[in-house]
Amino acid sequence: MQYHRLVIHIILLIGLIFLWSSPSGMAQKMTRIRGTVVDLKSKEPLPFVNVYFVGKNIGTVTDFDGYFELETQWASNQIKTSYIGYYDQVSNVIIGNDQTINFQLKSQKYNLEEVQITAKRKRYRNKNNPAVELIRKVIANKDNNRLEKADLYEYDKYEKVEFDLNNINEEFRNRKALRKFQYIFQYVDTSEINGKPYLPVFLKETLSKVYFRKSPKSQKEHVSGTKMIGFHEYIDSDGISYFIDHLYQDVDLYDNNINLLTNQFTSPISSLSPSVYKFHILDTLDVNGFECIKLAFQPRNKADFAFIGDLYISNDGNYSLVRAEMKVSDRINLNFVNDLKIIQEFEFTDNKYWILVKDELVVDFNIGEKGIGMFGKRTVHTDNYIFDKKRENNIYAGVENTIVDRDHKERSEEFWEENRLVDLSEQEQNIYIMVDSVQNIPAFKRTMDIVMLLVAGYWNFGYVDVGPVNTFYSFNDVEGLRLRLGGRTSDKFSKRVRLDGYLLYGFNDERFKYSIGSTFSLNKRPLKERPRNDLKLMYQVETNFPGMEMMFINEDNFLLSFKRGVADKIIYYNMFKIEHVKDWKNSISTTFFYRNLIQKPGGTLEFKFEDGSSLSEIVNSEFTSVIRFAPNEIYYQGMAYRTPVITRYPIFQLSYTQGINGFINGDYTYGKLKFNVFKRFYLGPLGFTNTEIETGKVFGEVPFPLMFVHRANQTYSYQLRSYNLMNFLEFVSDEYISLYVEHHFNGFIFNKIPLLKRLQFREIISIKGIYGNVTDKNNPDVTPGLMLFPTDTEGNPTTFTLADEPYMEASAGIGNIFKVFRVDLVKRLNYLDNPNVTELGIRVRFRFEF
Repeated sequence: MQYHRLVIHIILLIGLIFLWSSPSGMAQKMTRIRGTVVDLKSKEPLPFVNVYFVGKNIGTVTDFDGYFELETQWASNQIKTSYIGYYDQVSNVIIGNDQTINFQLKSQKYNLEEVQITAKRKRYRNKNNPAVELIRKVIANKDNNRLEKADLYEYDKYEKVEFDLNNINEEFRNRKALRKFQYIFQYVDTSEINGKPYLPVFLKETLSKVYFRKSPKSQKEHVSGTKMIGFHEYIDSDGISYFIDHLYQDVDLYDNNINLLTNQFTSPISSLSPSVYKFHILDTLDVNGFECIKLAFQPRNKADFAFIGDLYISNDGNYSLVRAEMKVSDRINLNFVNDLKIIQEFEFTDNKYWILVKDELVVDFNIGEKGIGMFGKRTVHTDNYIFDKKRENNIYAGVENTIVDRDHKERSEEFWEENRLVDLSEQEQNIYIMVDSVQNIPAFKRTMDIVMLLVAGYWNFGYVDVGPVNTFYSFNDVEGLRLRLGGRTSDKFSKRVRLDGYLLYGFNDERFKYSIGSTFSLNKRPLKERPRNDLKLMYQVETNFPGMEMMFINEDNFLLSFKRGVADKIIYYNMFKIEHVKDWKNSISTTFFYRNLIQKPGGTLEFKFEDGSSLSEIVNSEFTSVIRFAPNEIYYQGMAYRTPVITRYPIFQLSYTQGINGFINGDYTYGKLKFNVFKRFYLGPLGFTNTEIETGKVFGEVPFPLMFVHRANQTYSYQLRSYNLMNFLEFVSDEYISLYVEHHFNGFIFNKIPLLKRLQFREIISIKGIYGNVTDKNNPDVTPGLMLFPTDTEGNPTTFTLADEPYMEASAGIGNIFKVFRVDLVKRLNYLDNPNVTELGIRVRFRFEF
């Protein structure tokens, strides 16, 4: 359940439209300025001073030490300071250079009625601090000021999400590869956030009605219309849409924690905020007709997931939030984000409620310091609030928070013109014209084919996608070199029918393997759309290492060919499978399939008995039912995998398999029951914890290949759900229970260590354990005549039960290395006397995240 595929598609698929933009083509130099701002007479540092380039929307504020940093390729030749109670000051800048500019501001020597501005600075403390006393009053009055104090309310909601390419400079426009695209640059505009020129390339509009009931608590958003323009041939629009909704969740400052960009930030009015932030009263002023106190805040540790900004608090004894302006520190441990700004405005209505009428979020994404980047902008407008109007119970029913009308994508232009709460700007209207025209240019199509090859691993040839390319070559100890060629039909062939397959050859065992399959949509929707109602048929002649189960990665991936220890036991199999998958209402999905599987031992593996006889094959003929309950689940449908996006909601999965002796040559009658629960717990500044509990049991008498062969990993890739120091086929059980706990500190510890803070590493710890048993009726060591557990070539046991104690392993890792790698030191805690095991191991994982 990783975010890297989703993040890659957001950052690369749109940003790499202009793949031609190498750093050499973006030669405009960066201007870097650092310095301090102090009082002229006392030399005391001045916090929250505005420092900005003259004539540009590029600036920052000083911290509590008066320090500031500015870095941009869009600088002007002057920098200016602005601070209440002091005269403005301007200094010249050498564009394109690194430089230090210090300011000494002269006091205007006047007092505000409420707040006296002085140059004397004391050590910041919470005790006897009027700013901290103010924020504590805001916290104490949260329940009285938030909208949820109403028993019933409803309102209209209009949301716009836009992605724009930025850093569009003249050198980029004049590149040879872009000569056929020159007309699109007429749509370039300048950002109000940081002055960067940008080109809109994606727009999503959503119209909905929100209903809230206090008791029993329920909040539902009924989506009536969705309109989206982007590059539909190259990205999964629904998947991107769901991920955008997760990336840009509603920001509720009254909550203690704010989920944003797949991370959790501490709200400035959280109950923990006095410990996370430093506060400073700047001014009193009028905001929308209310006298407000301007309260500035900064995180105590600039690398933490927290904000910098200003709160405007009503000065009437109610301590209501009237306006908020926030951004993030330049030093925050947040990947690929150069800038972020949030603006929220509240209005007082019905003489008792504060409502959020405008919510703006702008994020400046960039993979590196230079080159093409991307703006992600989300704007929400609300109107037509109605309070205390009781609706039918079905409006509030169900576990899903968002209910989407079936025809939400087919709304007419008249519908949008009548129902938009605000009109589209001219720039936004031009997105529809520009994107449609760009997609018809051959040079653009060639470029996007290259992008899809890099990101998804497939090369498009009209009706067929060939790939994935990272599976063309692999190897193992039994088959030797494996050369594979495969593909699938594209959406151009059909969006509701997909054919796929591959052919490979092993040069050591000199055998061909292959797979052919087809998938059909039964609800007349494209296969990538939800709700799913699909039927899939597949026949496969292949191999696998027993216990090797990879999550969202193809086992033929070349990098997984490198394995530790001995991996010479393999299963050759022939499999026919027919499967039906359906998404139901209330977050329930079901999978039903029949599988006929012929398994044959390979390498040094034998299906052997005590009397010396052996079986050449085992046939299992089985029916499986899976029911999955995932409240408010969102996911991204990639080219090969449907990747869930982890949220705060738990996921439950129950499966049962029934094998039938004699049905289509089945050799055994048995039942297999498995239950799994996954939950992520967010712990505020401490990060988050992923937990998973799983249990299973086999009913009936079966040989070891039909038991639970526990997930092992002999590759050097860190696998979340596998035991990374367990060997393939090392442990089997016919009943078991397992626990997996992994905690991500998100830099909570390293951010406090000076030498590590700037590296932006993130700490991860985990522990995994599984306790199982093989009952006497299936244990060849207890019951004579059963198929023996595997041994090595000298007859030494290599497969064991877990009857003595649970298998345990723990790991400590460092994530966010070069922003994409995670390295774990894994320690195996027991069963160290088993053959070919290691107590310690280093494992690496590619993890692309914010």
